[in-house]
Amino acid sequence: MYIELLKKIYFEERKKLEGMWIHKQEMKLKVIQFRKQMLERLEGCLSISEISGRNDIHEEVKDRLLRDAEHSDQLQSRLEFNLGDERKKLEEEEKQELNNANYNSVEYADYLFQAEKVYMIEAEMAEKGLYPEAVYQNGQKNINE
Repeated sequence: MYIELLKKIYFEERKKLEGMWIHKQEMKLKVIQFRKQMLERLEGCLSISEISGRNDIHEEVKDRLLRDAEHSDQLQSRLEFNLGDERKKLEEEEKQELNNANYNSVEYADYLFQAEKVYMIEAEMAEKGLYPEAVYQNGQKNINE
């Protein structure tokens, strides 16, 4: 019975958290941060020397495009353009979302309070061998049925 009540409480509290506009805004900002980190990792993976060492690219393609100076310069130039273009778009998107994130202290305190309740319930669930994400998905299914 304890587990069933814990699942019910978790579903209700998380649903409440996800319904808060600050939570939605924070998730948008979190996704932008992830995309920026992904771009940084991509930058390290897209040099001609890194690409030349990849096993998923056929050797004939490497000979034609990577080892030929003219083609490799064009390829590197285009990769750098794509990275720069993506970076500019992300910075603009982040600036816009930060403008939308004009929280007041009362709203933000309510959000933090709700988030902390959810985290504490998740910790208790983990101790009991439950997977919060699965519990939440099952609760969603039950509502939709």
